Amino acid sequence: MSELCDRFGVEPVLRVLKIAPSTYYGLGARETTPGPREAEDRGLLSEIVDIHDRSGQTYGSPRVHATLARRGIRVGRKRIDRLMREHNLQGVD
Repeated sequence: MSELCDRFGVEPVLRVLKIAPSTYYGLGARETTPGPREAEDRGLLSEIVDIHDRSGQTYGSPRVHATLARRGIRVGRKRIDRLMREHNLQGVD
């Protein structure tokens, strides 16, 4: 996409692809400035990685969830599941 935009300009390329300019520029802005939930997920992920590493990479999402609760961080177990899955963090079966 960037090669085409450099060669022809952004607006003509978006017109041919039938993409609204606001969509294109909105995606670029979202990459540089994450939304509040994504920023919160990043902070939460650092806690999850810390717990996972301290456990010798044996804790799965239920134990990570319990440890976060003991630390006073209230978050849903499925959110922890998702973050661990997206970052290839697994406990021992």
